[in-house]
Amino acid sequence: MEWKLAHPLEDVQEIVNIADQYFVDTGGVMTKNKEIFRKNVTVTSTVQLFDKTKEFLAVCRETKEDSERMLGYCWFDRFGYTTYSADEISNAKFHHVEPDLSPRVKIKILDEMIDQHILWAYNCGIPVICSTSVRPEHDVFMKLHKRRGFTVNGSYAWIRTEQGMKCLTK
Repeated sequence: MEWKLAHPLEDVQEIVNIADQYFVDTGGVMTKNKEIFRKNVTVTSTVQLFDKTKEFLAVCRETKEDSERMLGYCWFDRFGYTTYSADEISNAKFHHVEPDLSPRVKIKILDEMIDQHILWAYNCGIPVICSTSVRPEHDVFMKLHKRRGFTVNGSYAWIRTEQGMKCLTK
């Protein structure tokens, strides 16, 4: 498995395909639009070619003999704030892995995504990390965060970046 920053000419369609399997039904509150998602993935992956501090969008690929496939991707932003603190927050937009992977491989990739989030926030000087899930079955995802030292409240996981650095997986 190899991680790299998403590239606008190489990775967009595969990211859209993986994401399409994960978008949840919001009961008609939100209307899913793959073209808007494709545009946002393309813009983010293009901007990070020139400025790696705005957002972070990375892909995990597996290469076997003559084939290669995307196993998952993670996407983080910054410039989030609460109404009661001046601490900047990096929010996780997505942690998506191919659904056909074994649970063990999924957890390994998700742990690596959490590492990526911590390292990116640390290198950008962002003091707080937040990871959320809108999926109804978020317990395992939140347990991964709790195990890593995050404070978990429902489908939200928070940690000070400095604390997260102490809990990086080996």
